[in-house]
Amino acid sequence: MRVDIAIERGSDLHERVKKYSRENGLRMDFAYAELVEQGLDAEE
Repeated sequence: MRVDIAIERGSDLHERVKKYSRENGLRMDFAYAELVEQGLDAEE
């Protein structure tokens, strides 16, 4: 499944996803998906 999310460049969210993607060698769309999944797992 593909989901398009508008993230404003330079926003806090954009910078966090960019940092995570660089640290983990992921494209930003995959990094965003991983971060969302981690957030959902944390709520369980």
